[in-house]
Amino acid sequence: MTVARNPACLLGGLGLLLTASLVPFVAREGQALWLRPGDLSLTALALADRHPGFWVLAALAVAWVAAGLIRQERPDRPARWGGTAGCVLVLSLTWAAGVKPYAFGPGAILALAICLLVLAYGLSRGGYIRADTFIAASILALAFFILLFILFPIFSVLRNSVMDASGLRVGLFFETLRRYTALWRVVRNSLGLALFVGVTSTLIGLAFALAATRSRSRLTILLRSFSLLPIITPPFVVGMAIILLFGLQGFVTSQLLGLKTRGIFGFPGLALAQTLSFAPVAFLVIASVVESVNPALEEASLTLRAGPWGTFWRVTLPLLRPGLANAFLLTIIESLADFGNPIILGGEFEVLSTEIYFSIIGRFDQTLAATLGLILLSFSLATFLLQRYWLGERSYVTVTGKPPSGKPMPLPRGLEIALLSFCAAWCAFTLVIYVSVVSGGFVEIWGINNAFTLRHYQQLLRDGMDALQTTLILAAISAPLTAVVGILLAYLVVRHRFPGRGALEFTSMLSFAVPGTVIGIGYVMAFNQSPFLLTGTATILVISFIFRNMPVGIRSGIAALAQIDKALEEASVTLRASFATTIRRIVLPLIRPAIISALVFSFVRSVTAISAVVFLVSAKWQLSTKVILDQAENGRYGLATSYSTVLIVIMALAIALMYLLVGKRAAAGGLEGGGLA
Repeated sequence: MTVARNPACLLGGLGLLLTASLVPFVAREGQALWLRPGDLSLTALALADRHPGFWVLAALAVAWVAAGLIRQERPDRPARWGGTAGCVLVLSLTWAAGVKPYAFGPGAILALAICLLVLAYGLSRGGYIRADTFIAASILALAFFILLFILFPIFSVLRNSVMDASGLRVGLFFETLRRYTALWRVVRNSLGLALFVGVTSTLIGLAFALAATRSRSRLTILLRSFSLLPIITPPFVVGMAIILLFGLQGFVTSQLLGLKTRGIFGFPGLALAQTLSFAPVAFLVIASVVESVNPALEEASLTLRAGPWGTFWRVTLPLLRPGLANAFLLTIIESLADFGNPIILGGEFEVLSTEIYFSIIGRFDQTLAATLGLILLSFSLATFLLQRYWLGERSYVTVTGKPPSGKPMPLPRGLEIALLSFCAAWCAFTLVIYVSVVSGGFVEIWGINNAFTLRHYQQLLRDGMDALQTTLILAAISAPLTAVVGILLAYLVVRHRFPGRGALEFTSMLSFAVPGTVIGIGYVMAFNQSPFLLTGTATILVISFIFRNMPVGIRSGIAALAQIDKALEEASVTLRASFATTIRRIVLPLIRPAIISALVFSFVRSVTAISAVVFLVSAKWQLSTKVILDQAENGRYGLATSYSTVLIVIMALAIALMYLLVGKRAAAGGLEGGGLA
């Protein structure tokens, strides 16, 4: 009979003993990343007299050590039971010990990580998750993070829709809706705007993706650059530029045309601003799919006497279906949750996101805000289900490991000319938008006193550098973490079958399902009390960036992995390559466009975020977008536009550097053509 030791329980038990005796189990005021004098009194063993449950934790660690030293036929059993008991015990003890001002500390974090690793080992060895310990641990860790940082904050807000001072009342939800007489108008406005922006943004993104990847013109580099401009800009800056051009005192309407009109406010201005802001999102998603299409399929169509137009309509476009669906989904959810543009351009055109904000800020009615947030969440879930139905169970595999047989098919000449003409016109209009933003920082008062001045930039250098530095540091920290989490979750969902896979994918998209204002308030409600004291810290800002932007990495990764044949990874494993080698040499090079998209989008979204973080910033951790919004609300458009210009330039340089670094590293470890054929 084959017997084996249990290294997971041995190492896990020793690690838990060291953690319980040396590392503070709870921390003061959420400062969990560094130690201070006296923190050793907050270790698990030091707290055992006040909380006897800590003795149980120590006993569990000793039992794990003993189980690891005993030879066993089924080493997964103590790992599964001990890991489960350890996770529950650590969470319950932290909740019990986390009396204000104490919160989740480094000891609790390490102890929970050890318990999850032991549990993952048991699930992997027992066959419950048919993968190695790394995959099993990744699944458990991601599920825990999604539960804590997505579902828990949403629940903290939405429980207010059925709870008041008297307790739980399910009928409160419907009573709130009956009192809110503008409900149907707001819902109609929100859905109509989201569908319009979803269609237009997807079509514009498709046009730019085809022109940038398949055109024979030398202008493709400019198309990529101009298509990214709106995405690196805070959304309310685009709205402000539209007002400066087409508002009551706008340059085009007032000075060129001599019109005095407010027609840009409402649906026209909102549709234009959101399309400018979200079409680049569609472009990034669709472009990665276009670049992954195997040209051999198009060449086969041409060989079978199909013309360029027939090949484009019957071969190329159907293969782009995952990218189109993902782009449509993302832009609809972005439009529904957008806060910056409606707060500037909405006027009397109410949408759900601004109504939720005004319910909290203006009416101080958290019950109404939570109720409207629940309605918005239901629309997003319906959109996600529609996307899954559209794609169905069809296969879109085009990357098989064989060397490409030719170059990508160029576009039909007429289509290429039309796309280039449209993209050139859109780029020219975008350039006008940004010229107005830049110009606003060099005049005294736009439209009233256009005298040249450097006063706004001098004030920026004097008062605004601290917020700018904080913003860039936090965005640089969150961007790679967001890409890692998103791509890893996409890989787990596409390549592995495990219990709860669909629920994990579905739940991970919920951070796009509600407006940022509700997410921000949810974080305040969830993490402003023990045992999760995180508000007012940089940690809560980084966490909000990661889980707010994570769905983009997931959708980009799924769209890219859906086209890569799984046989490539199976061949690598057959040739005795480790999991890490397979990921590094096979998977990562093939999904390089998706990685770049996740990095770029998460970085710029972190720098330009406003709706979620407006409730999370503090005097110590101030962000640039909050400073810009405050200046715009106070009528200081010169300082706001100068700050925005500096932010745009810095992000453009950072994105260019990011493309170079990621491209070189991916190429260095890339898959050589035909290596596995």
